[in-house]
Amino acid sequence: MTPALTIRQLKYFVAVYESGSISKAAKRENCSQPGLSAQVHNLEQIIGNPMFERSVAGIAPTAAGQRFYRHAIGILRAVQRAEQEMTDLGREVSGMVRVGLIPSIVRGLLPEFLPGFVDAYPLVDIQLVEAFSGILAEWVSDHKIDLAVVVEPPQHAGMAVRKLTDSFAVLISGRALNQPPLAPVRLSDLAPLKLVVPSPRHSLHGMIDRAIRTGSLRVERLIELDTVTGMIEFVRRSDWATILPLAAVVADLGSDQLRVNPIVEPAIATDLYLIHLQQTLLSRAAETFVAALKAKTETVSDIWAAAVKAVPVDARRTRTTRKR
Repeated sequence: MTPALTIRQLKYFVAVYESGSISKAAKRENCSQPGLSAQVHNLEQIIGNPMFERSVAGIAPTAAGQRFYRHAIGILRAVQRAEQEMTDLGREVSGMVRVGLIPSIVRGLLPEFLPGFVDAYPLVDIQLVEAFSGILAEWVSDHKIDLAVVVEPPQHAGMAVRKLTDSFAVLISGRALNQPPLAPVRLSDLAPLKLVVPSPRHSLHGMIDRAIRTGSLRVERLIELDTVTGMIEFVRRSDWATILPLAAVVADLGSDQLRVNPIVEPAIATDLYLIHLQQTLLSRAAETFVAALKAKTETVSDIWAAAVKAVPVDARRTRTTRKR
């Protein structure tokens, strides 16, 4: 009688497939490497096909492994869905949600969003961490958090990606730079800027660097800061500027201490994406959190439109500030 596949074997297979390494998969599943290897070998014996090609360079899935991965993910999600539906029957939304958010959302949206959510769902416990997109993707992959909201989703076979909302980057400066409030700007029209940028760990760094290298953006001086709040407070009190997603300053649009200008050329998209592991079905509590956060992110465009409408046309007329 042919032995049946087990859920453990499927989990270990998926971990190896997504990690590309026995050692990383064992660490992810919190088990020994020999034990994990044995379970994957048993799975291959039951299926009758090798799932991976093993070499000194590492492990790569075979054609059969790639095909079986889709089935394994579907089976694991179906099992989780059945368990979750039975657990949730007749119960209020409850449970732990481990979520990672980029600093722009933490500063711009979280202070208004989170109090209302925790009041509405008293049985949902939140563990929230803040980091840039690349780090959050690593934490999701390592099972340190359940989900994350990022600007640039990773190209990872095991990662589920869901777009939450469209957004764009803005130029942020203090009163000293004398930019007209909310007026669209072309980076090439600006005089050389003293610019504060995030480190290469932030997805925006590459976009800004590309604008500098192509001549679209000229800089007089450049410094790196890895704190969104610090960047904004620094430019508020100086003649420096920075470029960040609109969400970071949505609460500051009416401030007379900051100037916020949408960048129209080159346009820099900072769309928001939800990421989580494909094999992991989000809990009812997690989906509830995501739905509420998505609704909040979608209000940003309405807040922006209202802010633009409130500023007289003459006050936000674009000025060319490029020095000849």
